[in-house]
Amino acid sequence: MQSTDTRLIETLRLRRPRRDDVLVAAIVLLLNSGTYLIPGIVPWGPWRYLLETATIVPLLWRESVPVPSALATGALTLIVTATVHPAQPFPYAVLVTQYTIGSVLRGRTRGVLVGLFMAGNVVAEALHQQWGNPEDFLVTFTLSLTALFLGVLMQSEHDSLSVRADRALQAERVRIARDMHDVVGHAVALMVVQAEAGPLLVRDKPERAEAAFEAISAAGRDAMAQLRGLLGTLHQDEGGGRDPLPTLADLDDLVHQVRKAGLQVRIEHTGSASPLSPGAETAAYRVVQEALTNTLKHAQASRAEVRLSWAPSALEITVADNGRGAGDGSADGGGGHGLTGLRERLAPVGGALSWTSPPDTGGFALTAVIPSGQ
Repeated sequence: MQSTDTRLIETLRLRRPRRDDVLVAAIVLLLNSGTYLIPGIVPWGPWRYLLETATIVPLLWRESVPVPSALATGALTLIVTATVHPAQPFPYAVLVTQYTIGSVLRGRTRGVLVGLFMAGNVVAEALHQQWGNPEDFLVTFTLSLTALFLGVLMQSEHDSLSVRADRALQAERVRIARDMHDVVGHAVALMVVQAEAGPLLVRDKPERAEAAFEAISAAGRDAMAQLRGLLGTLHQDEGGGRDPLPTLADLDDLVHQVRKAGLQVRIEHTGSASPLSPGAETAAYRVVQEALTNTLKHAQASRAEVRLSWAPSALEITVADNGRGAGDGSADGGGGHGLTGLRERLAPVGGALSWTSPPDTGGFALTAVIPSGQ
């Protein structure tokens, strides 16, 4: 019983007004008070002013508790309408309330309150004995419907912004997931190759064993550094820093790591470089990273070649190896997601992906075209 009473008290307790609602109520009060400064509009009277001000007070909670606020404003306005003549030229508090009904409430609740306020308009016109003045009646309903329409329009715009924000957040999460896949997959591939070669090197070529373990350590440190940068995007509100995403300028470090894993890689640049957007730079880097990672993991290749061919309108990246080719589907990352993931990564920057595995010469060649100036 005590808990029920506590919940009832919490429900009935007035919430602290929101700053925006206080501002709206203050503006309505100024508009209502300013009418008295215009001669011949409404006569001054303290009782009249207090009643009209009472209709404004519920606006302080128009968004925090919209239904009680709307009912209180409507009821008080009818009382003022029945006791005060002539009326204010514009029912400011009611118009704001009708806007709030459209912008805050939804569904059946909104429909019921719209019906109540439309009925209230009829009652108010009857109390003012305006049946013989259809122009006044039309103006009242036009103002009410306009306020409601603006409120509904604002709610629709807010919903649209929320949907776009959710889509952007989802796209960012997908991007982070892809980057984490690339970083972890590349590092693990390097470490696995070196770890598998380690026992043989210790037994047959002990002088090279130390280099293998150093390569494993370097790959792990690089992966941790990139993961910290990616996770920093998830902790922006905690002041976490965000390391810059990799670009084409980092390809030399990437190739150096792959060479340590035993794959001979040659990188070649042709043409004059054109500026790429940050997203395109990262996508280009990930294409090379994913291609070399798949070569290490699946191709059983001894060498690979990375060619960056610049044209005035695009960058063409080709990564070719002398491995066993893609006849068994291994070039797609072993699970069918490698090339699909690269295509999805290139799509936002307008890029395209293709590949070939010549049956006569063997090997596998992956080509990505990324427009410049995106």
